[in-house]
Amino acid sequence: MAMSKSGSDEIQKISTVVQHIVYRVPKRNHDTMLRLCEEANDMFKENGGLRHEVFQLSNTDVPVGGFASIANIILANEDEEVWMELLHFKDRQHMKEVIAKMEKDERCERSYKQSLKLLTPGAVFILGEFERLIG
Repeated sequence: MAMSKSGSDEIQKISTVVQHIVYRVPKRNHDTMLRLCEEANDMFKENGGLRHEVFQLSNTDVPVGGFASIANIILANEDEEVWMELLHFKDRQHMKEVIAKMEKDERCERSYKQSLKLLTPGAVFILGEFERLIG
């Protein structure tokens, strides 16, 4: 179910820290990974997270000089999809609290182990923590 515009705006107002996770998934694992992400979304919210979003790279064309396609940077091939997850938190302390709860949740551990098996062989989850500057 899509979030209402006002609900999305409210989360943006209170979310100052966002974790970005980028990874490669073989196309054959799309449906299974999507199911795991849906479960992760529920677990994230149950453990106090604000918002969990999952995106699939849809365009690799880079029409402007000085830019590079993320698919080329992480070496995705034609048989792979590039996915990105965004996990929203109020602030760094809130992030630590949510992660601590998730680390104690056995379902999260199982889901994480399953998702590792669905990645492209040799691939890893690329993680970055970002703090809001504008917006």
